[in-house]
Amino acid sequence: MLVRRASRRGRGNWQVPGGFIEPDETIEQAVVREVEEEAGVIASVEGIVALRNRYAPEVGNSLYIVMLLHPLSGEPRPDGREVDRAEYLSWDDIQALDQVPAVNLEIAQRVLSPNRHLLMPRSVAHVSGVPFNLFIG
Repeated sequence: MLVRRASRRGRGNWQVPGGFIEPDETIEQAVVREVEEEAGVIASVEGIVALRNRYAPEVGNSLYIVMLLHPLSGEPRPDGREVDRAEYLSWDDIQALDQVPAVNLEIAQRVLSPNRHLLMPRSVAHVSGVPFNLFIG
């Protein structure tokens, strides 16, 4: 699933849904929330597809973690604020789009590949006893 950005930054770009992690949530909770907010799809995390690390002098360093999700319910529908389109697309559909950043083309190609490799979550207990997910290959 890709969404088309409607907001000022990235306007018109087709990309994977995403956003920032709130202080009181895990990355898994954040990505599930962002997909539901932006595209109306309730999903669960399957694993990590990719990591993108970028440094640019004007914005600093940023780390983007791309997760593969499994849809549980709902059909893609844009929120009308951050995104104006949300769709499940084939590789041919994606290649026909006008504005798809290179990183999103690479992610789509990996996700749609029959032999993709994911880092999978494994529940591990912290020394405090609190469980957390460790993503391993």
